[in-house]
Amino acid sequence: MNQTERHMKLLATILSTIFHPLLMPTYGIAIALYTSYMRVFGDRLLGIIVIGVLLTTCILPSLGIFILYKTGHISDFRLHNRTERTVPYIINFVCYIACYLYLYRFGIPNWILSFIAGAIVSLIISLFINRYWKISAHMVAAGAMIVLVFLMSIYRLMLTPYIFPLQITIILLAGLIGSSRILLNRHTIGQVGAGFALGAMCCGFLFFLFI
Repeated sequence: MNQTERHMKLLATILSTIFHPLLMPTYGIAIALYTSYMRVFGDRLLGIIVIGVLLTTCILPSLGIFILYKTGHISDFRLHNRTERTVPYIINFVCYIACYLYLYRFGIPNWILSFIAGAIVSLIISLFINRYWKISAHMVAAGAMIVLVFLMSIYRLMLTPYIFPLQITIILLAGLIGSSRILLNRHTIGQVGAGFALGAMCCGFLFFLFI
């Protein structure tokens, strides 16, 4: 492996880590809160909400996966083996339900709740798919994020100055994330495409159901 290839793989690893599926719900909720009319509630309240989402959809699931790894129930903390994803996915499911209830108690609008609901549905579907075929969880999250940003724009939920920059940024990021998963030999093009389609469809369907 030459130096250029090593640098590309390092960059792909960094992107895969920064935009890990466990972090994407927090990014999505932050976008929904800070780029919409929800900003009127102030940074303190919105910050509390985002921290709660981070706790329930990232920190707690990560702790659960770490415990599974340390006790020998899974061989890889990053869950590269699809046959070992069942219990971690169930842990994620429980934590996402907790996140949904947390946001609901805060009186968060339905269109934002639909993002977490879409994540829950896609998680259930991914759980069944992974019994037979490895689908890209990174791209499930990326697909949901793109749909969230564009539906916010279409329904005029997003403040105007954020629309175009976020649309361009999220499209580029989705492409980079997908390319990173392929470059690292974690997924095939088909698995990346299927993951993106699943995330986009679940988020879009739940948005229209909740709106």
